[in-house]
Parts: sequence; structure tokens; C-alpha cells
Amino acid sequence: MDFKKLANQYKDELLDNVLPFWLENSQDHEYGGYFTCLDREGRVFDTDKFIWLQGREVWMFSMLYNKVEKRKEWLDCAVQGG
Repeated sequence: MDFKKLANQYKDELLDNVLPFWLENSQDHEYGGYFTCLDREGRVFDTDKFIWLQGREVWMFSMLYNKVEKRKEWLDCAVQGG
């Protein structure tokens, strides 16, 4: 098994598909924080927010900004939930 190839595949999936989905759909620009309950198209189906996702998204976007690349959109998203 080629672990380097597999690592690159996971990184590409994260950066090209997973993160754009959450950046575009999960942020609550009206009240702050992040919506947890989204369908596959990114539509909110329940406005309850769960603390585990709030912390996870702040941590994830902060870590990406500090360790991967200084993208303003990642910093803004981390601040959105902080």
C-alpha cells in the first residue's frame, strides 16, 4: 500500500470537497457559530447548534490557518465561531 499516495488523496478530499462544503454552508452569519444539521446539499434542517461542532470547527479552521496555509477565509471562519 502506498501511504504517501493515500495521504495525498485524503488531503485533496479534505481541501477540495469537505472544507468548502462546511465553509459555504455551516456558518451562521446572523447569530454566530455553526449550524450542525445540514443535508447533503448544505441546507439547514435544524437550527439547534451542538457544542461539540462549535469547538471542532473553531479548532479545525484555526489549525488549518496556522499549520497549512494562511487563508483569510479559514481565519474568518474560525473567528465566526469564537
